[in-house]
Amino acid sequence: MTVFRPGKPLPGDPTGTSERTIYHAQRKNGEWATMTREGGTWQWRQLHGQADDEYGSGGWSDLQKWLAK
Repeated sequence: MTVFRPGKPLPGDPTGTSERTIYHAQRKNGEWATMTREGGTWQWRQLHGQADDEYGSGGWSDLQKWLAK
């Protein structure tokens, strides 16, 4: 079975990203998420599962903290 992972893998630092490009990464909780950046602000959303923080927005460090949950 193929796992749905839209976009490109999220690079390890923001210098390797482009605006309006969809990226994906796995959260520490095992769930996959997508994210994109526009105007310097990141927006992210968990693809599956139930969580109080399924989505959010902010800077690169905010995104990294969210992925670590």
